[in-house]
Amino acid sequence: MRIYKIDVNIVEDHTMLAEGLTHALNQSETIHVSQTFSTLEECWQTLQKRRPDVLLLDISMPDGDGIAFCQRVVAEFPRIRILAMTCHDEYSIVQKALDSGAHGYMLKSSSIQELQRGIIQVYQGEKFIGKEVKEILHHGAETRVFLTDVEQDILRLICAGNTNPEIAQKLYMSTETIKWYRKRLLAKFKVKNTVELVSLAIQEKLL
Repeated sequence: MRIYKIDVNIVEDHTMLAEGLTHALNQSETIHVSQTFSTLEECWQTLQKRRPDVLLLDISMPDGDGIAFCQRVVAEFPRIRILAMTCHDEYSIVQKALDSGAHGYMLKSSSIQELQRGIIQVYQGEKFIGKEVKEILHHGAETRVFLTDVEQDILRLICAGNTNPEIAQKLYMSTETIKWYRKRLLAKFKVKNTVELVSLAIQEKLL
């Protein structure tokens, strides 16, 4: 007897991430990723012919505005459930995505188990807000800078004078990943270098 699985499509321009998510989700007994798309246009053209149960959508795509795309899909194909999965953890962007009709929102730093829960929950007609996103919404728009748990750990180690390789070793990550997080922290705090970052972190009492 064939057991129906939730049909998921992934819209993600990073091929390795899309492939990794596909492999991980297809291990589930309830979820099957049938297609992945590297552009919004490619996804839109396919939706004219075939529609999944759940669309896992990165709202930062190279060929357009993912939030506007979400609104367009919801209007044209209301039966498709959309779960936004992105690096954007700004309150305003989370709110815009939810206002545009997204049925869920989570960060790419979430675990595969949380992603599976999110897919199942939106498929069942409920809203799904990831754990870290709930904190963002709880803090609200007045929060100057929101940091995930990982970013807080990295900031603490940076302020303690650790190098990228040292931080990578302590957090069991690659040095390249730590470099990416360091650049992200500079961008979040709108500072030019590590000295300014540490100074601002101390000033804002984030340690």
